[in-house]
Amino acid sequence: MLCEKCKKNEAKIHLIKLINRERTETWLCETCAKEISEISLISSLAPIEGASFQNILNGYFQVLNNNKKEKIEIICKNCGLTYSQFTSSGQLGCGSCYDSFSEFLRPMIKRIHGDLEHIGKIPNKSGNEFIEIKRIKKLKEELQKCISVEEYENAAIIRDEIKILENCKEVRSKNEELDR
Repeated sequence: MLCEKCKKNEAKIHLIKLINRERTETWLCETCAKEISEISLISSLAPIEGASFQNILNGYFQVLNNNKKEKIEIICKNCGLTYSQFTSSGQLGCGSCYDSFSEFLRPMIKRIHGDLEHIGKIPNKSGNEFIEIKRIKKLKEELQKCISVEEYENAAIIRDEIKILENCKEVRSKNEELDR
């Protein structure tokens, strides 16, 4: 893609401006980008050109580890990955690593994403089961709220709904086992 300003050099910088919800995009070469006064950070970005996501994560984990007084090595029971291996590579070995390293991952995930609970798309294959589990969890939270404010009639209705959903879930899992 050619630079939109000089129309000679290859465009390497994608400039996106968002002003009053109005988005404009411009592709520029390095020379033209340096000429624009609005882009004063271009020269300061040069040193991080070769930085990868893993290197950035590695630095983040080192800061976290330096703040900890005790250094205890945690190992995932499923894949055997150690926490120090994770911090050096930035990659988890398996799904169980989230549970094994949850003490360290939860605060980081909350800072990065703003919350620990995923709100978004649900996978097609296991989506129904996931929705059902989430619904039961939400109903149990509502049940606790009703009990705490002494709304026992609503609590009984919610309790019965939870029982129905859990029974349906058990029947489905038994049927799946028989089908195998």
